[in-house]
Amino acid sequence: MRRFSYLVSRYVFQAVLPYFVFTWVLLSVILFVQQAGRYSDLLLSTAIPNYLAWQLTIALIPNVIAFTSPIAVLVGVIIGLSRMQGDSEMVALRAAGVGNLQISVSVVLIGILLSLFGFLVNLRGVPLASQIVRRVALQAALHKLESPVEPGIFNAELAGFTIFVRNGNVGKGVWENIFIYQEDKDNRQTRLITAKEGRIDSKDDDSEIVLIQASVTTFDKAKEEKIATESVEALRLPVKTKRGDIVEKLSKTNRTPEEMGLSELAHHARILSGSERTDVEILWQRRILLSITPLLFALLGAALVSKFNRGGRGFGIVLALVSLVIYYLLALLGEQLARTGAISVLVSGLIPFISSLVVIAWLFISQRFFITRSISFGTIFRKEASNQFEANKVSPKNTYIDLTTGILDLDLVLNLIKNYLLTVAFLTSIFIVFTAFELWKFAGTIDNGVTLLISYLFYLLPYIYIQIAPSALMVATLATYIIKSRQNEIVTWTAAGLSIYRLLLPCFLLMIIVGTINFGIQEWALTSANRKQDALRDQIRSRNKAVNDDGINWVANENYIYSFKHPNTSDNENTVVTALSIFEFSSSSSNIKSLIKVDKARWKQNQIEFLSPAKEFRWGKGKAVLHNNSVRGIPAVRNPFDRTITKPSHLDLRETYYRAETSDSPDELRTYLISLYKKYATAFLPFIITLFTAPFALSLSRKGNVLTLGYAVAIWLLFMGTSSVFEQLGTSGYLSPLLAVWAPLGIFTILGIYLLTRIRT
Repeated sequence: MRRFSYLVSRYVFQAVLPYFVFTWVLLSVILFVQQAGRYSDLLLSTAIPNYLAWQLTIALIPNVIAFTSPIAVLVGVIIGLSRMQGDSEMVALRAAGVGNLQISVSVVLIGILLSLFGFLVNLRGVPLASQIVRRVALQAALHKLESPVEPGIFNAELAGFTIFVRNGNVGKGVWENIFIYQEDKDNRQTRLITAKEGRIDSKDDDSEIVLIQASVTTFDKAKEEKIATESVEALRLPVKTKRGDIVEKLSKTNRTPEEMGLSELAHHARILSGSERTDVEILWQRRILLSITPLLFALLGAALVSKFNRGGRGFGIVLALVSLVIYYLLALLGEQLARTGAISVLVSGLIPFISSLVVIAWLFISQRFFITRSISFGTIFRKEASNQFEANKVSPKNTYIDLTTGILDLDLVLNLIKNYLLTVAFLTSIFIVFTAFELWKFAGTIDNGVTLLISYLFYLLPYIYIQIAPSALMVATLATYIIKSRQNEIVTWTAAGLSIYRLLLPCFLLMIIVGTINFGIQEWALTSANRKQDALRDQIRSRNKAVNDDGINWVANENYIYSFKHPNTSDNENTVVTALSIFEFSSSSSNIKSLIKVDKARWKQNQIEFLSPAKEFRWGKGKAVLHNNSVRGIPAVRNPFDRTITKPSHLDLRETYYRAETSDSPDELRTYLISLYKKYATAFLPFIITLFTAPFALSLSRKGNVLTLGYAVAIWLLFMGTSSVFEQLGTSGYLSPLLAVWAPLGIFTILGIYLLTRIRT
């Protein structure tokens, strides 16, 4: 037989390719969801056109696939070659005179192709994507300025004005029942303006608010008892909308370093100096390093598998994960040393590159690891099982077997749990590495940045788990039943008279339990963790600048508007607020009845309790008069001060329901309802994904496993894509929130039931 064979190379290529594609797709989708979450505020808080939303969605892809392709190569090579080794195919090849070099040819080819692809993405795709993201953000801001006031939402983006509109038509730009708070710092005056109708007129860079049937009350800050009230049939207020600045930024050709290609970055670095030059050089080198990483990881995967015993697949995956973490930690360490000036930027990039080459060479040249000969996950599990069943004493496992249907359920459940935990650990590690790699350019340049980043990643863990849990369950289900199928266990069980549906019963019961656990984590840990991790992320990205907690918060509740300063975002009922102003409106919601001002207050036991003397202004006969007020509080069934927490990911199920119930904004209402239904769906997602995944894992033919795996991944991708499209349609108002969330779940539940009925039982 020839030393180098095209057939052998093709066979190895075909063995690795499916697992590489599966891993690449899985990681890319999961990280894409994480990246999309970063821009959820832009997509959900602004009614931007759908084409901008889709542009932003597409722009997130290059960065994700450039990062996940090297990882997918490493995992795909390890799983593919380990499968060949487990089936004794590697032994047969070596017995025929085929060495590691021949086996590595296909692996190297995959690495070279993906490295070329990485260069293309980093040369063109990543810069173009960054340009699109910036342009979409500016166009969204410009779109919002065309009709800046949305019913039911406070707007403080117009310089000097805080505007609240209870009703109106966003498309036509017509408002009804308007409240405007204007602070004139130069003249030390505050104006309260109410009006029946209004709009904003824009021409070029000039804009003005036009109000019909307006009432204006002016307070003198030096003497609050000095009040002037007037009624105006038509009032025009000039405002600065920064429209010209946005248009100028859109028309500029100057680009940030993230928007430049490799050659442009190199040229840009030469005209800079100091830390700016270092940052640009690090960015250039990072793209080069990411481009050649697929080839390095392909060689590393082949080298690792060459040292395994047949029972060492699990150990190989652990080694792959450890290799990934060490590689990217070395890359981050090199960047940090370059930023501090300890080493040059060139040397910083060579640290992970040279280290990888040394390890690869050592793995190929050296003898097999002693640990891989003596420690094998498969061997350990087989020895434990043998010792346990041979023992005469009654063990907890034996008791379990006696009380239930037998070893079958226990074996399936243990394998499902083991594969699920391994998948969760692997995906979580990739998620953390990607996030750390993304934020290091901010955290690495500030004092205490490492501590802040570690704290952020810790509070990010609940979010990561909820995001990856359904996909991890899909992988665990496929891995468990496909391995059973390859080992002919499913054939044996069905030949013994067991129905396929009986084999799936433990899996479905486990999915229900996991769904319940996930729902509990979502309600009791996720919301508070999201608040903390978002605050830490903002602090890191702002380079350790403290978040301003002294800003004024505005909340509308029935016929009241509240203005206050919130020391924190806690929803504790005893939270104290300062500089509280309570505006009470008439039933028509267009005229102010009274204004209460108090320096310190809190909500407790269904009332707002005043902790300092209050001043009350009452409106009568078109005028406002200051009254002495000895009242120590006013009734309030719900706490108005916790409504400053408006981000859906910061709200639990009860809080989200309340926001949806009391929202006056159609767009905001849709956002909260979609979030509400998605929170309910968390408990059902594991079961539904398993329902349409399991049929593909129960192939009774060993030859069809790769094909059925591809079908399962395709259905999963279709489910993820359909859910995203329906959610976007629901956010845009084309579908009801109920239909946007539950329709995909219902469709794929029916599909799963249909696929189950097609299984040979």
